Amino acid sequence: MKRLNKKTLFLLGFLILGIILFVISVYNSGVDNIIRVLKDFSLLKFLFFVGLSFLNFYLYSLRWEIITKVLYKEKKIPSSSFFWNRMAAYAISYVTPSAQMGGEPLRVMLIEEEGVPKKTAVSSTIIDKALEFSTLIIFIACGIAVAIFDERVLVFSKPVMAIAAALMLLLVFWFYYSSIRSIGFFSSIYKILHLKKIARWQPLEEKLDRFETEMNSFYRQNPRTLWLLLGISIITVLFILVEHFLVAWFMGVRLTFLQAFLASTIPYFAYLLPIPGGLGILESGHATVFALLGVSINAFAFVFIIRLRDFIFVLLGLIRGWHKGYRLLRKEFNKDFSELEE
Repeated sequence: MKRLNKKTLFLLGFLILGIILFVISVYNSGVDNIIRVLKDFSLLKFLFFVGLSFLNFYLYSLRWEIITKVLYKEKKIPSSSFFWNRMAAYAISYVTPSAQMGGEPLRVMLIEEEGVPKKTAVSSTIIDKALEFSTLIIFIACGIAVAIFDERVLVFSKPVMAIAAALMLLLVFWFYYSSIRSIGFFSSIYKILHLKKIARWQPLEEKLDRFETEMNSFYRQNPRTLWLLLGISIITVLFILVEHFLVAWFMGVRLTFLQAFLASTIPYFAYLLPIPGGLGILESGHATVFALLGVSINAFAFVFIIRLRDFIFVLLGLIRGWHKGYRLLRKEFNKDFSELEE
């Protein structure tokens, strides 16, 4: 049997940590209490919450659609294709330990099948994901910054939190600055870390240059579109705050703006870790934040309701991915079979 490589051990370690934290969250919340809270959360409230989530998810797909159509004007692709292809990618990212990046190759493949050239499909997907990550990082950093001034936060942890928030904001600033100035964000990181010295990373430099040329051009030539995309990104991220306030309200707890803001920012660092769906980290993060803020709420049940919504999205996404994937495989099989007949 082959020995497990370092990457596999790294991912396995995070997964085990997540499972342990998940079990601890269930134990601390109490199974009986969780069941009681979920019974009190009516189906009508849940459907209303899911409906709002669908509207927000449409904005995610709209952002990707705008980027793609700016890069590739030759063919009109229906908005529904972007929506369902985006959901298929979301499903794969959610169930894989890839820090929300596992579904992007599927997204490229699905939009390429719609008639978009592969290079454009890759560029539009990465630009879209970069906008998503950058606004999420800003949102989390702002939450950390606000928490620093809270008296309930331990004094010795504040310098670490301040450094973390500053590094996050610096990273986002450098991303946009280097992209607009045609310096190249990814290539600059590549050079700073001296990845060229690593043999297996050497071929990556040329690919980064080709991709960043198109991405930098997109930012420079479409400033109005960029502001529109940033506006959409901000709205999608702010919905996290709205959903926290809404779910808590449906559970009989009225969160203040500060409580909803902190609860909807800091725990979502879990989605930046290589754990499927931030398992365990998200639950324990919410439990910690709610405890520090003095909010009397069943944190596990709270997150579980959000995860039920996610499960619906994942299920729909997997159905879409399977259906399209099956069609693509059948298409390739028929193509190969025809070539053999000739």
